[in-house]
Amino acid sequence: MAATTYERLKLHITTEKFYVEACDDGVDDVLIIDRVSTEVTLSVKKDIPPSAVTRTIFGILGTIHLVAGKEEIRNKLRWINKLQDNKTFLAMINHVLSVDGFYFSTTYDLTHTLQRLSNTSPEFQEMSLLERADQRFVWNGHLLRELSAQPEVHRFALPVLHGFITMHSCSINGKYFDWILISRRSCFRAGVRYYVRGIDSEGHAANFVETEQIVHYNGSKASFVQTRGSIPVFWSQRPNLKYKPRPQINKVANHMDGFQRHFDSQLIIYGKQVILNLVNQKGSEKPLEQAFATMVSSLGNGMIRYIAFDFHKECKNMRWDRLSILLDRVAEMQDELSYFLVDSTGKVVTNQEGVFRSNCMDCLDRTNVIQSLLARRSLQAQLQRLGVLHVGQKLEEQDEFEKIYKNAWADNANACAKQYAGTGALKTDFTRTGKRTQLGLVKDGWNSLIRYYKNNFSDGFRQDAIDLFLGNYSVDELESHSPLSVPRDLKFLAEDSTPLTCRDCWRQPRVSEGKVQACTSEIVRGQLHAVSHGNSGFPAHVTEGTLPWSVKWAIASCLKQALYIS
Repeated sequence: MAATTYERLKLHITTEKFYVEACDDGVDDVLIIDRVSTEVTLSVKKDIPPSAVTRTIFGILGTIHLVAGKEEIRNKLRWINKLQDNKTFLAMINHVLSVDGFYFSTTYDLTHTLQRLSNTSPEFQEMSLLERADQRFVWNGHLLRELSAQPEVHRFALPVLHGFITMHSCSINGKYFDWILISRRSCFRAGVRYYVRGIDSEGHAANFVETEQIVHYNGSKASFVQTRGSIPVFWSQRPNLKYKPRPQINKVANHMDGFQRHFDSQLIIYGKQVILNLVNQKGSEKPLEQAFATMVSSLGNGMIRYIAFDFHKECKNMRWDRLSILLDRVAEMQDELSYFLVDSTGKVVTNQEGVFRSNCMDCLDRTNVIQSLLARRSLQAQLQRLGVLHVGQKLEEQDEFEKIYKNAWADNANACAKQYAGTGALKTDFTRTGKRTQLGLVKDGWNSLIRYYKNNFSDGFRQDAIDLFLGNYSVDELESHSPLSVPRDLKFLAEDSTPLTCRDCWRQPRVSEGKVQACTSEIVRGQLHAVSHGNSGFPAHVTEGTLPWSVKWAIASCLKQALYIS
């Protein structure tokens, strides 16, 4: 039996315990969470008290430990401060969950590409979705840590992806196929635009996104994978009220160590690397381009090719047709990398031998434009090989599909940009229409203005929220001074008078798992997308009304223990 999680759940609440009942056919399992001891156990349905309050839920996102509840009266001031801190921590969790782009499936492993899934053992297929998931893309991995430690309850755990997914049933020449686009954001070195740049000591790149384009036709499946990520050296670009802060390259760090760690992992996971560096080759971006080129040259790995393309210079004066210069330059390389294709019998016809790793400064606007063009070229070859396109037919000539294709890639750009920069993407007029427009320039100006405000006045709070959610910072109720009480500069005041708390004191190792922290009750609302599947185990078309689902996140009341999100 393929690994799945329970598809239908009910939550039964008492003052002492939570009972999560699996309602799938023929199942008697009940997950019990003790609200005092935080112990998690597996039981059966007869143990559910009749007096419990019941509601339907879609899955368990995980648990998170916050600060304590009531203390002795002599510590009343400290107790009041902790309750205030708790409200701020809950606001942070609420903020993360309010950002669109969380997806889950109870039957299909969204964290892996088709090619990775095809190259697995029967034992891997039998593993739970939590065990087998690519941890780079499990955004609630920290929240699920307690369930992860108990294999017998894994079917209650729901790995959640952050990024973008769209599915379309399409027709060309009377032949119907499913076209899917999936962007998976890495939870390693995750954060917001100006607070997270470059790489960390483990080689994880900021704003790393794996994007997979999938075609499903007559039982055959094809995919083309690309990646994007920040320039993999140690650099920063902290907000300072200037419209475009000057990037700073760390002068003392061992860049080669982090750089090599990054590409060692990329080569193992994806194979050959073709780097497309789209930053300006003059001005403040020039040192970063030179640093990237120097590192590739110094590494001397024949599996890595480096191409610098000054996007803004080449396309100035609205000459976006000049992007064909880059496409022509890499056409032979793209043919060499190929794509993944498996036929209706399950036989692998071709493997993708490597990926294009694209970047600009933010890995958003310029990057998405280039990725959409490379993906179209790959799709042209795939559809011709599958027999959907006739010999000599061009994908650009298929007006109905082109509209779907361009809008989907523009929506992908907007999703990735909102999650990293706080606004929709720039240059989406070209992605949607194939040409640059004056109206598009005006919209880009407006989005740039919003980015400026958010990057300087609210992104600190956003960064702290992400760090709390991912476990990069863990609340320690024994701390004598909360990081929320540290005085902050005027320019780091968040919107809505919520204190913005992005400070160096947050960048500390997580506390021991044995420390017990607690919370008060709250209701948080967010967006979670459920991805449905056909009997083949492959993502099927999602009808309007099933995607997205608006999900109420119930953070249950706790007395002296952890906060539970169901």
